Amino acid sequence: MKKKSALAALSLFLSTGLVAGVAAPGAVAQEPAAAQVNAQVSEAGKATIKRDSYGVPHVYADTTRDLFYGYGYAVAEDRMFQLEMAKRAVLGTSAEVLGPDYVEIDKRSRASFDPEAIKAQIEALPKEDRDILEGYAAGFNERVGEVMANQEELLPKQFTDYGFEPTTWSGYDVAMIWVGTMANRFSDSAGELSNLQVLQQLTTEYGAEQGQLLFDQLQWTEDPTAPTTVPREDKKHPNKLAVDSPSQLSDLAKVSPDLEDSGLASMKQFGGSDWPAVKPEASNLWIVGDKKSKEKGSILLNGPQFSWFNPSYVYGIGLHGAGFDVTGNTPFAHPTILFGTNKDISWGSTAGPLDVNDVYQEQLNPENPQEYRYDGEWRPMDVRTEKIEVAGQEPVEHQVYSTVHGYVTSFDAANNTAYSKKRSWAGTEIQSFMAWIKIMKAQNWEEYLEQAEKVGITINWYYADKEGNIGYVSPGKLPVRAEGHDPRLPAVGDGSMEWEGIRPFSENPKAYNPKQGYIVNWNNQSAAGFNAGSGNWSPVDRVNEIIERLEEKQKFTTDEIWDINEETSFADLNIRYFRPFLEEAVKTLPAKDALAQDVRLLTEWDGQRRDGDGDGDLDGPQAAIMNTWLPILFETVLKDDLPASVFENYAQGTGLARPANGSKLVYNALLGEDAGVEQSVDFFNGADKKQVLLDTYRQALAQLAAEQGADRSAWSVPTPQHEFSYKNFIGVPQANAEENLTGPAYMNRGTQNDIVSLFGSEASMCTVAPPGQSGFIAPDGTKSEHYADQLQMYADFECKTENLYPQQLDANLESTTVLK
Repeated sequence: MKKKSALAALSLFLSTGLVAGVAAPGAVAQEPAAAQVNAQVSEAGKATIKRDSYGVPHVYADTTRDLFYGYGYAVAEDRMFQLEMAKRAVLGTSAEVLGPDYVEIDKRSRASFDPEAIKAQIEALPKEDRDILEGYAAGFNERVGEVMANQEELLPKQFTDYGFEPTTWSGYDVAMIWVGTMANRFSDSAGELSNLQVLQQLTTEYGAEQGQLLFDQLQWTEDPTAPTTVPREDKKHPNKLAVDSPSQLSDLAKVSPDLEDSGLASMKQFGGSDWPAVKPEASNLWIVGDKKSKEKGSILLNGPQFSWFNPSYVYGIGLHGAGFDVTGNTPFAHPTILFGTNKDISWGSTAGPLDVNDVYQEQLNPENPQEYRYDGEWRPMDVRTEKIEVAGQEPVEHQVYSTVHGYVTSFDAANNTAYSKKRSWAGTEIQSFMAWIKIMKAQNWEEYLEQAEKVGITINWYYADKEGNIGYVSPGKLPVRAEGHDPRLPAVGDGSMEWEGIRPFSENPKAYNPKQGYIVNWNNQSAAGFNAGSGNWSPVDRVNEIIERLEEKQKFTTDEIWDINEETSFADLNIRYFRPFLEEAVKTLPAKDALAQDVRLLTEWDGQRRDGDGDGDLDGPQAAIMNTWLPILFETVLKDDLPASVFENYAQGTGLARPANGSKLVYNALLGEDAGVEQSVDFFNGADKKQVLLDTYRQALAQLAAEQGADRSAWSVPTPQHEFSYKNFIGVPQANAEENLTGPAYMNRGTQNDIVSLFGSEASMCTVAPPGQSGFIAPDGTKSEHYADQLQMYADFECKTENLYPQQLDANLESTTVLK
């Protein structure tokens, strides 16, 4: 693991290994005397901000309010424009400064939360908790005031370019950044409506019975061969796994196939895709405990994949004082560190996997489409009128409709229905937020779980400590659904399919010091029996890339855990599932057969999609073969068994971030009776499977020869590139268009990566969060020196050592600011 340091080390710290980039790779710092650790609090005012050589602020203060005051001030120095636009995006006020093109985004944002409900939750907090939000806002506003008093030197250039000024903040605004970017982005998914549309297409074309069987084969409820984060106790699987026809299907009205739904639109904007992969999810993590760590402790590596943006999606921060002593990175500069350590424990997270939302189909009154059937009577929908200010034109009024279940996401006038979404976590947004803040003070697994139990949204949480213990918990309020409720489809909204309660937290997925000695997740299934309506978890899962490497060795160093990240970042995510079948297929051919030799190009490939020579093309012909062969294979096997509009979702074979959708279906079809999902429909139509593989492979070779010539060694695929978007994940600009960055070569890894090693009294953390810590551009166009100083580091799989101790920070100190 290569570490970076911008400053020369003092000899004192060279001897103790406390300076970034000194000593051997993976070296850890030994904990100073306890009295020294928290000695550096505010020097002469509210807070002291010390920035290290990469511009990362460490805030010292005596009180909670002052600590977060300093945090808010530091964020405003670095990310004022980004946070201004994030606030407008989540509150639905972007059109006020950007014009009519952003009205639809503002409509969706305003229909995703109830302002009064959030404010009431904040008001109910104890003062100590409100001090976090209000202190942060006050510090941010202090910097806004300074900027407005000296605009010629301090106003971020983007404000001038877009033609408006920064606004002040409240504690509510601070909380809403978390609600909008975390709860609403990653805990609001529900694929029931798109599932119903697909099921309707299948039954229309193939009849009710055959259509249902095919649907169960496309969108299954449980595959007991799928990898889980909580290790499966029983890896055997029954012969029949398809669910019986759901009882609610006969009570559901038809759905328009082209119905536009704001919930589905938001999921796609937030990082999801077309059916069946509608849910936004992309993050990985692996931890080894005492059993698999050579140094006898814990090593945690996290790679949250929020996508890539400029400025960075995450922000580096250290908070010291008022009971906090934490360092790490966090999205949108939340007043909690999502990926960090307090030197006693470390923690991380990946996207939530639990089914905490249900879509309800509401029957509308033919005489009044704002009334719906519930408990035998017509009920009026609640209506909230939102006034959206629009730059350059008159305001736009938007009505937000709600039923007893939740916000209405679409009206299907053709079928006299509407669809609403019920959240188990509604009303717990701020409670969940505060729990995430308070884990920063946890000292052990029990204290960590105490906060996890308070979390209503779905999220995966991970734990490691200095004694070598490791843990996993998947918080979230799990509904007790009515008997016969198929969670893949909308529930009937007439009152007959209401939740019967919330399952106790004791039933949520958990693992603590599993026998295997490690915990791993890449958005795979949390535990056996825990399914989401659009999870479709399968043995075809990218988490196998990590598992294979963790199983290769008995014990790991910190460097070896870090090195796994580079290998998985370039791994082809499909070849491992087809390699054994190709190997069997070529056994029917003579050893020197030309096709057999061509097949061995894949079967003997290491599965790495790299551009090692930097010529702009992926190395070797294998990527080109995979990109060409899989679509041909999918078309041959699947196209004749699926409606055209359904097959479109399986046609592509290039899965860069995750295995191709078609790989799951064809892999199960190749397994046949051995598949974890019953194969009621034979996608191979009785054909010899080995021959189909060879025939389609031959077609791919012929196509490549026609396109690129007969020389296999010359076949190539352009190297895909990362794009660091100037628009945030909601689609609102957070920088100027010319700040869009392209490169380096695409790596399937975290938006940021952090690795934390805790070995008794020794602790270290190394992180990289491109492009850089600061997004500040001065009025004259001069960029902060930390604007993009982590970009090359990211491309080279390097990281910067975080300054966990005061002595480390002082040895790498760039500036000190005392806030009075």
